[in-house]
Formats: sequence, C-alpha cells, structure tokens
Amino acid sequence: MGENVRKGTAVRAAVLVAVLLGAAGCGTGDGGADDAGKRDGASAASSATPRAEDTGPVTKASAQADIEAAAADAGAPANDPDVAEMTADRCEAGYRGYGTEDEKVGLERYEAVLGELRERGWEPSFEVPERKDGNGTVQIAHKYFTKRGWTLSAEFQGFETGLISVSAADKACTDEIRDRIPLSLRSAVSAGGADGQQP
Repeated sequence: MGENVRKGTAVRAAVLVAVLLGAAGCGTGDGGADDAGKRDGASAASSATPRAEDTGPVTKASAQADIEAAAADAGAPANDPDVAEMTADRCEAGYRGYGTEDEKVGLERYEAVLGELRERGWEPSFEVPERKDGNGTVQIAHKYFTKRGWTLSAEFQGFETGLISVSAADKACTDEIRDRIPLSLRSAVSAGGADGQQP
C-alpha cells in the first residue's frame, strides 16, 4: 500500500513538472534534437556507430542520442520532427514515434526500445500499472528510468495505430522548476493530485 502511494505521488509530480516544462525551461543544455525525423511511419535509421564507453555526466545531447539510438536499434518509427521544436528551449530530450495503418506500433516494439535504453545505462525506477482493454490487451504502459541525475519517462499507447513516447529531463532542472510551483499547488499534488484523485 505504502509503495503504491509513493509511486502515485511520484507520477503526479512527474506529470506536473512535465506540464510546467512546457511553460518554463532551464536552458537548452549543450545541443538540441535533430529535425531529420519523419512523421510518416518510417523506421528510424539504425544506429551504426559503435557504442562508446558511457561515462561522465549525462547532457541533453547525450540523452537525446541515447533515446534516438534506442528507437532506431529497436526498429521503432522515426522521431516526430515537431518534438525537436518543442524541446529546443527546455532542459529535456524527447522522442515520439507513431505507427501507421501499414505498420502499427505494438507493445513488443515498446519493450524493445526499453531494452535498448537499459543497454545504454538507463536503470528502471518504477512503473505505472498497465491499463488493458476488455480483451486483456495492454493499451497503456508507462515506465520510468534514471541515469546519473536524469529521469526518463517512456510511454506506450496502443490505441489506433500505436504510439511510443519517450522524454528525459535533468533532475536539477526539474527540481528548480518544482521550486517555482506555489506551495499550495505542491501540497495539492502530494495530497491527491490537482484532480483530487488518490493513487
């Protein structure tokens, strides 16, 4: 019970910070995402560059590289080019891959992306309980990872043609943003979320 409460509170806090990241950034870090992605369902280009030893601090550029390489090596769709624009002025990296009628994105592709992220040093933190339809098919899966001061959120949505969404943020930056949140709102999140729902 206590573990579920802690996870529920962490999820609400993560969602709130993600919303605030849309309105306030902590700088662009050391590089933005590439605009080369296509929103036509094409798979991301395979990562052919040998993986270098993964040491030192995580940066926006290295987090973006991890995410895009993980998606490419897992055979996931190419990154939505709009993601680069949305994250350009924020302290986060991101990816959004859409399935198509010809090539839908399923849970197995999402799990493959997670496997590639783990190989790149992203350690599982916690996960939100899966949501299934009446037939027992997973429709929503959401898991969190950490890596040297960064937190990564990876979500799968099985509706229509499928979607995989990944975002990573610098914890120091999100903590700074959280400190800007009025205490009353932070208290509401801790008590049960802005919608008043308990975990």
